[in-house]
Amino acid sequence: MDTATGRQLALMRDVAAGHCTGAEFAVGWLDARRRSQQQGERVRDPLETLLDRVFSLLEDYSIDPQFKEPDDLSDDGLKNAVIRLLHKVE
Repeated sequence: MDTATGRQLALMRDVAAGHCTGAEFAVGWLDARRRSQQQGERVRDPLETLLDRVFSLLEDYSIDPQFKEPDDLSDDGLKNAVIRLLHKVE
């Protein structure tokens, strides 16, 4: 997919399938989100809600294990949450 939004969705499928780590997903997804916003890409519900929920998940996930706190989302927790979100829209 050649849009930044398409890249976000591809990364969600990748992490759900175990093709990337939680940290790789988070870094790539947040970068794609920034590019999507910079490029003025527009999305509508239910996709907008899905992407907002992933963003909220990433607020509870520490990319750098050095800064991970006990209540932060684990890699498995992040993967499972993304899988649940994908099942709701696909």
